[in-house]
Amino acid sequence: SSGINAEYGQHVAFINTKTNELKCVKVPRKQPIYLKPFSFQADCLVGHRFGRKYQVLKHKLIEVTEPAIKMSEPATNCTKTNEFIIDDTKTQVLSQQDIEDMKAKGMKGEDIVQNLVENSTSFNEKTEFSKAKWLKKKISKHQPNLITRKPSIRLFCSSNISKMRPDVLAKILGNANVWNGSKVFVAECKDDLLTSAIAQRVHSNGSVVQIYEQKLPHIMYTRWLDFKKPQLDVLKYFPMKFLYKLSDDIPTETNIITVNENDEKILDDEQTELGKRKREEAEEDFVKHTSLCNEMKRNDFDSLVISANYDPLPVLDLLWNCLRCSGTVVIQSEFLAAIIACANFVNNKGCSEMSVVDQWFREIQVLPGRTHPDMRMQTGGGFILTCTKLAEGVYEHKSNVPVAPDNGKPDLEEISAAAPAVTN
Repeated sequence: SSGINAEYGQHVAFINTKTNELKCVKVPRKQPIYLKPFSFQADCLVGHRFGRKYQVLKHKLIEVTEPAIKMSEPATNCTKTNEFIIDDTKTQVLSQQDIEDMKAKGMKGEDIVQNLVENSTSFNEKTEFSKAKWLKKKISKHQPNLITRKPSIRLFCSSNISKMRPDVLAKILGNANVWNGSKVFVAECKDDLLTSAIAQRVHSNGSVVQIYEQKLPHIMYTRWLDFKKPQLDVLKYFPMKFLYKLSDDIPTETNIITVNENDEKILDDEQTELGKRKREEAEEDFVKHTSLCNEMKRNDFDSLVISANYDPLPVLDLLWNCLRCSGTVVIQSEFLAAIIACANFVNNKGCSEMSVVDQWFREIQVLPGRTHPDMRMQTGGGFILTCTKLAEGVYEHKSNVPVAPDNGKPDLEEISAAAPAVTN
């Protein structure tokens, strides 16, 4: 099926086993794919399942069928160490030139690793764990392979290109109360990973409005996920500099987060000095955003999600009235001061179930005889503020307009007074 096998015109994620880097490209027809330092024809990928491992030989993809290296079984005695092994260049008989000659002759990676094992004087002295780890490192170095994966939000979060950890994204999505058919505001400055994840949950029945601060919206992950047209119609984009038009008392545009004009002037001077021609870009026109602005003024959005490294308070202030009653607000920031300022704002406006969480995470390797924290990891994921909007008055179901006291409907005090007294 199309969800399991690769097809022409579909994006495929390649993971380099040597560098652990992820690249996502579209499968072309009768054209090579360039993935530094590889170039190959991708016709052999069409019709095959994701998750296969390939090796690039003479600009062609050859499927690797040998099983992956598995770590040795835990030994009964784990007291043996590599304390007295001096693993330097003197322990290897083969020189770098000998290895380059093997590669020039077209020798496979596993054969090169086998020669390295036979000519190593310290390999047999290592522990079973160290041997497996050493072999895995050498094979990934001398026989780099490409693994195909189907693009997904989980894959992007776990890769080196994502700026948000999987646990942080899961926390935001869980607190945002997003379902099929909901209307959500999303403001993020890093990429569109959060927008794409919310669009997947909303599917084709709701509305996702991305508030972008740059000249163009973020659409990288949206393209890689190959959304269908009904899902693309759900995504809408609104410039941050036009948020002031949502307010009745219109402030100046300078109150919105914009790029520093001095930095733009310095950049223009640098490009002029280098002799580069700066392309004249047309200014953003508000006319094409009028219909979306009118939709936002209906004040019936269900959630507001902000994840940015700038001050989120101005955006929260301008979009607060666009949320319906009982709407959810989720703000993620690396700075505690920004979260506290937003918490004071929503507390004064009226909210319930407000919480601030420090998303702290630590990766620990758990293996027999070698359990320890990972050497390189991201522990802090920032602070996450979550709350639910409240408003005074009596509201009917699916209505943001409070019931007026003079509309013929009984007041709450009248209902309480008319209720019969409860006697024991």
